[in-house]
Amino acid sequence: MNNDRKILIYGASGYTGKLVAESLAQRNIPFYFAGRTRSRLEDALKVVEERHGAPVDAEIVTASNSPEELMPLFEKVEVVINVSGPFMQIGWPIVETALAAGCHYLDTTGEQDWTNAIKEKYGQAFADKGLLLCPACSYMWTAGALASEVMLETEGVDSLDIVYQIDHGLPSEASTKSFLRMVCNDVSQYYLELNEFKAWPNDQIINAVVPHRGATLSAHPWGGACEPIWFKDDDRVRNCKVVTAIGEHMVQGVVQAIQAFNEHAAHLPADEREAFTNQMGSQMDTGEPPKDHVDVQRSVIVVNGQGRQITKQLVMNLSAPYTWTGDICAEAAERLTNGQLKQTGFQSAAKAFGHRELLDVFHERGFCSLPA
Repeated sequence: MNNDRKILIYGASGYTGKLVAESLAQRNIPFYFAGRTRSRLEDALKVVEERHGAPVDAEIVTASNSPEELMPLFEKVEVVINVSGPFMQIGWPIVETALAAGCHYLDTTGEQDWTNAIKEKYGQAFADKGLLLCPACSYMWTAGALASEVMLETEGVDSLDIVYQIDHGLPSEASTKSFLRMVCNDVSQYYLELNEFKAWPNDQIINAVVPHRGATLSAHPWGGACEPIWFKDDDRVRNCKVVTAIGEHMVQGVVQAIQAFNEHAAHLPADEREAFTNQMGSQMDTGEPPKDHVDVQRSVIVVNGQGRQITKQLVMNLSAPYTWTGDICAEAAERLTNGQLKQTGFQSAAKAFGHRELLDVFHERGFCSLPA
Protein backbone atom coordinates (compact mmCIF):
# COMPACT_ATOMS: atom_id res chain seq x y z
CA MET A 1 0.00 0.00 0.00
CA ASN A 2 1.25 3.48 -0.88
CA ASN A 3 1.60 5.84 2.09
CA ASP A 4 2.46 8.85 -0.06
CA ARG A 5 -1.02 10.32 0.12
CA LYS A 6 -1.35 13.78 -1.38
CA ILE A 7 -5.15 13.93 -1.69
CA LEU A 8 -7.89 14.10 0.95
CA ILE A 9 -11.64 13.77 0.40
CA TYR A 10 -13.64 15.51 3.14
CA GLY A 11 -17.24 14.39 3.62
CA ALA A 12 -16.23 11.14 1.96
CA SER A 13 -18.98 8.91 3.34
CA GLY A 14 -21.71 10.62 1.30
CA TYR A 15 -22.98 9.82 -2.18
CA THR A 16 -20.53 12.04 -4.06
CA GLY A 17 -17.60 11.18 -1.81
CA LYS A 18 -17.90 7.51 -2.73
CA LEU A 19 -17.84 8.40 -6.43
CA VAL A 20 -14.75 10.59 -6.06
CA ALA A 21 -13.03 7.76 -4.17
CA GLU A 22 -13.94 5.24 -6.85
CA SER A 23 -12.54 7.49 -9.58
CA LEU A 24 -9.29 7.96 -7.66
CA ALA A 25 -9.06 4.18 -7.20
CA GLN A 26 -9.50 3.66 -10.94
CA ARG A 27 -6.41 5.85 -11.40
CA ASN A 28 -4.45 3.94 -8.70
CA ILE A 29 -4.13 7.11 -6.63
CA PRO A 30 -3.88 6.73 -2.83
CA PHE A 31 -5.94 9.13 -0.71
CA TYR A 32 -7.32 9.96 2.71
CA PHE A 33 -11.00 9.14 3.21
CA ALA A 34 -12.12 11.73 5.76
CA GLY A 35 -15.23 12.74 7.63
CA ARG A 36 -16.73 13.04 11.09
CA THR A 37 -17.90 9.49 11.82
CA ARG A 38 -15.58 6.49 11.47
CA SER A 39 -18.34 3.89 11.24
CA ARG A 40 -19.97 5.71 8.33
CA LEU A 41 -16.61 6.05 6.59
CA GLU A 42 -15.91 2.33 7.03
CA ASP A 43 -19.30 1.41 5.57
CA ALA A 44 -18.81 3.83 2.67
CA LEU A 45 -15.35 2.48 1.86
CA LYS A 46 -16.79 -1.03 1.63
CA VAL A 47 -19.22 0.24 -1.01
CA VAL A 48 -16.34 1.84 -2.94
CA GLU A 49 -14.33 -1.39 -2.87
CA GLU A 50 -17.34 -3.42 -3.97
CA ARG A 51 -17.91 -1.13 -6.95
CA HIS A 52 -14.21 -1.01 -7.76
CA GLY A 53 -13.89 -4.78 -7.52
CA ALA A 54 -10.64 -4.67 -5.57
CA PRO A 55 -9.09 -3.22 -2.41
CA VAL A 56 -8.74 0.56 -2.44
CA ASP A 57 -5.60 2.37 -1.23
CA ALA A 58 -7.40 4.67 1.19
CA GLU A 59 -6.72 5.60 4.79
CA ILE A 60 -9.73 6.50 6.92
CA VAL A 61 -9.27 9.59 9.11
CA THR A 62 -11.83 11.45 11.22
CA ALA A 63 -12.24 15.14 11.99
CA SER A 64 -15.05 17.59 12.51
CA ASN A 65 -15.10 20.61 10.23
CA SER A 66 -13.18 22.75 12.71
CA PRO A 67 -9.76 24.21 11.86
CA GLU A 68 -8.23 22.63 14.96
CA GLU A 69 -9.13 19.12 13.83
CA LEU A 70 -8.66 19.69 10.12
CA MET A 71 -5.21 21.30 10.18
CA PRO A 72 -3.17 18.19 11.18
CA LEU A 73 -4.76 16.30 8.27
CA PHE A 74 -4.52 19.07 5.69
CA GLU A 75 -0.83 19.62 6.47
CA LYS A 76 -0.17 16.08 5.15
CA VAL A 77 -1.66 16.63 1.68
CA GLU A 78 -1.51 18.83 -1.40
CA VAL A 79 -5.17 18.67 -2.48
CA VAL A 80 -8.39 18.84 -0.47
CA ILE A 81 -11.62 17.74 -2.20
CA ASN A 82 -14.60 19.00 -0.18
CA VAL A 83 -17.86 17.15 -0.85
CA SER A 84 -19.78 18.21 2.29
CA GLY A 85 -22.70 20.57 1.84
CA PRO A 86 -24.70 22.71 1.89
CA PHE A 87 -21.43 24.54 1.39
CA MET A 88 -22.56 28.03 2.42
CA GLN A 89 -23.66 26.56 5.74
CA ILE A 90 -20.72 24.30 6.65
CA GLY A 91 -17.91 24.86 4.13
CA TRP A 92 -16.08 27.88 5.53
CA PRO A 93 -13.66 26.11 7.92
CA ILE A 94 -12.63 23.69 5.19
CA VAL A 95 -11.64 26.28 2.59
CA GLU A 96 -10.03 28.49 5.24
CA THR A 97 -7.94 25.62 6.62
CA ALA A 98 -6.93 24.51 3.13
CA LEU A 99 -5.56 28.01 2.48
CA ALA A 100 -3.75 28.11 5.83
CA ALA A 101 -2.24 24.66 5.24
CA GLY A 102 -1.14 25.49 1.69
CA CYS A 103 -3.50 23.04 -0.06
CA HIS A 104 -5.22 23.30 -3.40
CA TYR A 105 -8.99 23.35 -2.81
CA LEU A 106 -11.63 21.63 -4.93
CA ASP A 107 -15.30 21.19 -4.12
CA THR A 108 -18.45 19.89 -5.77
CA THR A 109 -20.81 22.73 -4.92
CA GLY A 110 -23.68 23.80 -7.11
CA GLU A 111 -24.22 26.90 -4.97
CA GLN A 112 -23.76 30.15 -6.86
CA ASP A 113 -23.56 32.35 -3.76
CA TRP A 114 -20.89 30.13 -2.16
CA THR A 115 -18.83 30.20 -5.34
CA ASN A 116 -18.98 33.98 -5.53
CA ALA A 117 -18.33 34.43 -1.80
CA ILE A 118 -15.12 32.40 -1.73
CA LYS A 119 -13.98 34.05 -4.96
CA GLU A 120 -14.31 37.47 -3.36
CA LYS A 121 -12.84 36.50 0.02
CA TYR A 122 -10.09 34.04 -0.89
CA GLY A 123 -9.39 34.12 -4.63
CA GLN A 124 -6.42 36.45 -4.45
CA ALA A 125 -5.02 34.78 -1.32
CA PHE A 126 -4.95 31.40 -3.06
CA ALA A 127 -3.32 32.97 -6.12
CA ASP A 128 -0.67 34.65 -3.96
CA LYS A 129 0.31 31.22 -2.64
CA GLY A 130 0.30 29.60 -6.09
CA LEU A 131 -2.74 27.52 -5.15
CA LEU A 132 -5.96 26.66 -6.95
CA LEU A 133 -9.37 27.59 -5.55
CA CYS A 134 -11.82 25.60 -7.68
CA PRO A 135 -15.40 25.27 -6.46
CA ALA A 136 -18.07 23.53 -8.57
CA CYS A 137 -15.55 20.98 -9.82
CA SER A 138 -18.58 18.93 -10.78
CA TYR A 139 -21.21 18.42 -13.44
CA MET A 140 -22.89 21.56 -12.17
CA TRP A 141 -21.25 23.82 -13.21
CA THR A 142 -18.10 22.61 -14.93
CA ALA A 143 -19.84 20.93 -17.87
CA GLY A 144 -21.24 24.27 -19.01
CA ALA A 145 -17.88 25.96 -18.45
CA LEU A 146 -16.17 23.42 -20.71
CA ALA A 147 -18.77 23.84 -23.45
CA SER A 148 -18.71 27.62 -23.08
CA GLU A 149 -14.94 27.77 -23.50
CA VAL A 150 -15.36 25.90 -26.79
CA MET A 151 -18.02 28.38 -27.86
CA LEU A 152 -15.77 31.31 -26.95
CA GLU A 153 -13.14 30.05 -29.36
CA THR A 154 -15.42 31.55 -32.05
CA GLU A 155 -14.35 35.12 -32.70
CA GLY A 156 -17.06 37.66 -32.00
CA VAL A 157 -19.18 35.61 -29.59
CA ASP A 158 -19.70 37.61 -26.40
CA SER A 159 -23.01 36.29 -25.03
CA LEU A 160 -23.83 32.83 -23.71
CA ASP A 161 -27.27 31.28 -23.24
CA ILE A 162 -26.86 27.83 -21.65
CA VAL A 163 -29.29 24.98 -21.04
CA TYR A 164 -28.52 21.87 -19.01
CA GLN A 165 -30.92 19.03 -19.85
CA ILE A 166 -30.86 15.82 -17.80
CA ASP A 167 -32.88 12.64 -18.14
CA HIS A 168 -33.90 10.84 -14.93
CA GLY A 169 -32.15 13.23 -12.57
CA LEU A 170 -31.18 11.72 -9.19
CA PRO A 171 -30.26 14.47 -6.71
CA SER A 172 -28.58 13.46 -3.47
CA GLU A 173 -29.74 14.74 -0.07
CA ALA A 174 -26.96 17.34 0.07
CA SER A 175 -27.77 18.54 -3.46
CA THR A 176 -31.46 18.81 -2.63
CA LYS A 177 -30.80 20.95 0.44
CA SER A 178 -28.26 23.10 -1.40
CA PHE A 179 -30.58 23.90 -4.28
CA LEU A 180 -33.62 24.49 -2.11
CA ARG A 181 -31.57 26.90 -0.03
CA MET A 182 -30.69 28.88 -3.16
CA VAL A 183 -33.87 28.75 -5.21
CA CYS A 184 -36.06 29.69 -2.25
CA ASN A 185 -34.39 33.09 -2.10
CA ASP A 186 -35.14 35.52 -4.89
CA VAL A 187 -31.90 37.45 -4.34
CA SER A 188 -29.46 34.54 -4.50
CA GLN A 189 -29.67 33.29 -8.08
CA TYR A 190 -28.30 35.55 -10.77
CA TYR A 191 -27.64 35.83 -14.46
CA LEU A 192 -25.15 38.17 -16.10
CA GLU A 193 -26.43 41.03 -18.22
CA LEU A 194 -23.99 43.59 -19.62
CA ASN A 195 -21.50 42.34 -17.01
CA GLU A 196 -23.86 43.06 -14.12
CA PHE A 197 -25.66 40.51 -11.96
CA LYS A 198 -29.45 40.48 -12.31
CA ALA A 199 -31.68 38.36 -10.06
CA TRP A 200 -33.96 35.65 -11.41
CA PRO A 201 -37.45 35.41 -9.86
CA ASN A 202 -37.30 32.39 -7.59
CA ASP A 203 -40.49 30.71 -8.86
CA GLN A 204 -40.05 31.22 -12.60
CA ILE A 205 -40.41 28.28 -14.98
CA ILE A 206 -38.76 28.67 -18.39
CA ASN A 207 -39.80 26.81 -21.53
CA ALA A 208 -36.39 25.62 -22.68
CA VAL A 209 -35.72 24.64 -26.29
CA VAL A 210 -33.23 21.83 -26.84
CA PRO A 211 -32.36 20.71 -30.37
CA HIS A 212 -32.76 16.95 -29.83
CA ARG A 213 -36.33 17.06 -28.45
CA GLY A 214 -39.61 17.69 -30.26
CA ALA A 215 -41.20 19.69 -27.44
CA THR A 216 -40.08 22.44 -25.09
CA LEU A 217 -38.97 21.34 -21.62
CA SER A 218 -39.71 22.92 -18.26
CA ALA A 219 -36.57 24.48 -16.85
CA HIS A 220 -35.59 26.57 -13.86
CA PRO A 221 -32.66 28.89 -13.05
CA TRP A 222 -31.73 26.24 -10.44
CA GLY A 223 -29.71 28.55 -8.26
CA GLY A 224 -28.36 30.66 -11.12
CA ALA A 225 -25.37 28.38 -11.89
CA CYS A 226 -21.68 29.25 -11.64
CA GLU A 227 -21.06 30.16 -15.28
CA PRO A 228 -22.14 33.77 -14.56
CA ILE A 229 -19.53 33.77 -11.77
CA TRP A 230 -16.82 32.24 -13.97
CA PHE A 231 -17.40 34.88 -16.66
CA LYS A 232 -18.04 37.96 -14.53
CA ASP A 233 -15.38 40.53 -15.45
CA ASP A 234 -14.13 38.27 -18.27
CA ASP A 235 -13.39 40.59 -21.19
CA ARG A 236 -14.78 38.02 -23.63
CA VAL A 237 -18.29 37.83 -22.12
CA ARG A 238 -21.02 40.46 -21.75
CA ASN A 239 -24.06 38.28 -21.01
CA CYS A 240 -24.55 34.81 -19.53
CA LYS A 241 -27.75 32.98 -18.59
CA VAL A 242 -28.12 29.37 -17.44
CA VAL A 243 -31.26 27.28 -16.92
CA THR A 244 -31.65 23.61 -16.06
CA ALA A 245 -34.26 21.17 -17.37
CA ILE A 246 -33.81 18.40 -14.82
CA GLY A 247 -37.08 16.64 -15.65
CA GLU A 248 -40.77 17.25 -15.03
CA HIS A 249 -40.68 14.94 -12.00
CA MET A 250 -38.21 17.31 -10.33
CA VAL A 251 -39.15 20.78 -11.58
CA GLN A 252 -42.77 20.73 -10.47
CA GLY A 253 -41.89 19.50 -6.98
CA VAL A 254 -39.27 22.22 -6.62
CA VAL A 255 -41.72 24.91 -7.69
CA GLN A 256 -44.25 23.68 -5.13
CA ALA A 257 -41.54 23.84 -2.46
CA ILE A 258 -40.64 27.39 -3.51
CA GLN A 259 -44.27 28.45 -3.32
CA ALA A 260 -44.52 27.00 0.19
CA PHE A 261 -41.36 28.87 1.16
CA ASN A 262 -42.66 32.15 -0.28
CA GLU A 263 -45.88 31.76 1.70
CA HIS A 264 -44.51 30.59 5.03
CA ALA A 265 -40.83 31.54 5.37
CA ALA A 266 -39.73 34.32 3.01
CA HIS A 267 -40.24 36.92 5.75
CA LEU A 268 -38.13 35.07 8.34
CA PRO A 269 -34.52 35.88 9.34
CA ALA A 270 -31.80 34.18 7.26
CA ASP A 271 -31.04 31.38 9.73
CA GLU A 272 -34.72 30.49 10.04
CA ARG A 273 -35.15 30.54 6.25
CA GLU A 274 -32.28 28.08 5.85
CA ALA A 275 -33.67 25.86 8.61
CA PHE A 276 -36.96 25.84 6.70
CA THR A 277 -35.32 24.80 3.41
CA ASN A 278 -33.22 22.15 5.18
CA GLN A 279 -36.42 20.70 6.62
CA MET A 280 -38.05 20.70 3.18
CA GLY A 281 -34.97 18.97 1.76
CA SER A 282 -35.17 16.27 4.42
CA GLN A 283 -38.85 15.73 3.63
CA MET A 284 -38.16 15.46 -0.11
CA ASP A 285 -35.16 13.15 0.39
CA THR A 286 -35.83 9.49 -0.43
CA GLY A 287 -32.47 8.16 0.70
CA GLU A 288 -29.19 7.83 -1.14
CA PRO A 289 -29.89 7.30 -4.84
CA PRO A 290 -28.26 4.46 -6.77
CA LYS A 291 -25.13 5.20 -8.74
CA ASP A 292 -26.10 6.87 -11.99
CA HIS A 293 -25.44 5.33 -15.40
CA VAL A 294 -24.39 6.68 -18.80
CA ASP A 295 -27.34 4.99 -20.51
CA VAL A 296 -29.95 6.29 -18.04
CA GLN A 297 -28.87 9.68 -16.69
CA ARG A 298 -28.05 11.14 -20.08
CA SER A 299 -27.47 14.85 -20.34
CA VAL A 300 -27.06 17.46 -23.04
CA ILE A 301 -25.57 20.91 -22.53
CA VAL A 302 -26.65 23.45 -25.15
CA VAL A 303 -24.72 26.70 -25.49
CA ASN A 304 -26.17 29.39 -27.73
CA GLY A 305 -23.56 32.00 -28.56
CA GLN A 306 -24.20 35.47 -29.94
CA GLY A 307 -22.18 38.50 -30.95
CA ARG A 308 -22.59 41.58 -33.10
CA GLN A 309 -22.36 39.68 -36.36
CA ILE A 310 -22.66 36.04 -35.38
CA THR A 311 -24.94 33.46 -33.80
CA LYS A 312 -23.86 29.89 -33.15
CA GLN A 313 -25.04 26.84 -31.26
CA LEU A 314 -23.00 24.11 -29.59
CA VAL A 315 -24.49 20.84 -28.33
CA MET A 316 -22.43 18.63 -26.01
CA ASN A 317 -23.44 15.30 -24.51
CA LEU A 318 -22.24 14.52 -20.99
CA SER A 319 -23.84 11.55 -19.29
CA ALA A 320 -23.94 10.11 -15.75
CA PRO A 321 -23.48 13.54 -14.11
CA TYR A 322 -22.66 12.31 -10.59
CA THR A 323 -20.20 9.67 -11.75
CA TRP A 324 -18.58 12.28 -13.98
CA THR A 325 -18.39 14.62 -10.99
CA GLY A 326 -16.26 12.00 -9.25
CA ASP A 327 -14.13 11.70 -12.37
CA ILE A 328 -13.51 15.43 -12.85
CA CYS A 329 -12.46 15.71 -9.18
CA ALA A 330 -10.06 12.79 -9.58
CA GLU A 331 -8.68 14.14 -12.85
CA ALA A 332 -8.19 17.59 -11.34
CA ALA A 333 -6.49 16.19 -8.24
CA GLU A 334 -4.17 14.04 -10.34
CA ARG A 335 -3.23 17.01 -12.51
CA LEU A 336 -2.53 19.13 -9.46
CA THR A 337 -0.22 16.55 -7.91
CA ASN A 338 1.52 16.16 -11.30
CA GLY A 339 2.17 19.89 -11.57
CA GLN A 340 -0.21 20.43 -14.51
CA LEU A 341 -2.02 23.49 -13.17
CA LYS A 342 -2.31 26.21 -15.82
CA GLN A 343 -3.82 29.08 -13.79
CA THR A 344 -3.79 29.66 -10.03
CA GLY A 345 -6.30 31.36 -7.72
CA PHE A 346 -10.05 31.23 -8.31
CA GLN A 347 -10.63 29.29 -11.54
CA SER A 348 -13.09 26.95 -13.15
CA ALA A 349 -11.65 23.54 -13.92
CA ALA A 350 -11.89 24.50 -17.59
CA LYS A 351 -9.48 27.41 -17.10
CA ALA A 352 -7.32 25.69 -14.47
CA PHE A 353 -6.45 22.70 -16.65
CA GLY A 354 -7.46 23.57 -20.22
CA HIS A 355 -10.92 22.84 -21.61
CA ARG A 356 -9.75 20.96 -24.71
CA GLU A 357 -7.40 18.77 -22.68
CA LEU A 358 -10.18 17.83 -20.25
CA LEU A 359 -12.69 17.17 -23.01
CA ASP A 360 -10.25 14.83 -24.73
CA VAL A 361 -9.84 12.85 -21.49
CA PHE A 362 -13.55 12.57 -20.75
CA HIS A 363 -14.43 11.72 -24.32
CA GLU A 364 -11.93 8.88 -24.18
CA ARG A 365 -13.41 7.74 -20.85
CA GLY A 366 -16.88 7.62 -22.43
CA PHE A 367 -18.57 10.49 -20.61
CA CYS A 368 -18.94 13.18 -23.25
CA SER A 369 -19.08 13.99 -26.91
CA LEU A 370 -16.22 15.92 -28.44
CA PRO A 371 -17.39 19.31 -29.71
CA ALA A 372 -16.06 20.38 -33.09
